[in-house]
Formats: sequence, structure tokens, C-alpha cells
Amino acid sequence: MKRGDFMIIVLVLLLAGSIYGVKWMNTRGEHYAQGDLKAVITVNGKTYKTIALTKEEQTIEIKTKFGHNTLKVYDYGIQMTYSDAPLPIAMEMGFISRPKQQIICIPARLMVEVINPHKSVDDDEELDAVI
Repeated sequence: MKRGDFMIIVLVLLLAGSIYGVKWMNTRGEHYAQGDLKAVITVNGKTYKTIALTKEEQTIEIKTKFGHNTLKVYDYGIQMTYSDAPLPIAMEMGFISRPKQQIICIPARLMVEVINPHKSVDDDEELDAVI
């Protein structure tokens, strides 16, 4: 490995690190109060239910032709507690409570995403168009 190769590797790593740092700083600045967040549950690409993330505990049973899943809302967040998928990886995704975090169960075609309904209008991370 020559000196020029080493310099290119270092420059690429610095560029990648700076891009990641800027994205981290932008998402860290999103402000919300506890109780403002909601979880959007989609099954097969269609909205199944939207739930407010509250301190009170509640259980959501989702039984579709794709599978059976159980979600538990508590402490201003949500977690998957049961999945009949062959490899229940979605249960390992844990407790989510911040905007843009997701739980995805591919065999059940289920996605749970935490959103901030009072987010800023200038959010650059949003999808602009689909072609």
C-alpha cells in the first residue's frame, strides 16, 4: 500500500464521518414533549392503526392473514412482545420511543414507526416525490 492509497482511505473515512456527524446533529435537535409522539402501524403497506405513545400500558393484538403480533405501549414508547414469525427478529428490535425509529416484521408485513405529528415544516429528511 502506497502513501497515496493511505491518504485516499483517510479522506474517504473523514468525509463519511462528517456526513454522519451532520445527520446526527440534525436529528438530535428535534424537540418534542413526552406524550406528543405517535406510532403508526402499517400492515402490507397500508395504515392499520395510529396510536398515541402514553405512559399508561396498553396491548395491541394484530391478527392478519400474514401472521399474529402483539405490541405493548408503555412509558411513552412501544415494543413488540409476541410474533409468530419463524425467526422473531422484530422482538429483538426492542423498545422504541424516539421519532423515526422503527420495528419491522417482514413475514407479517408489519412496520411500526414512531412519528412526531408536530414536526418542523423544514424537515429535509421527508420524501419529496416518488417516480
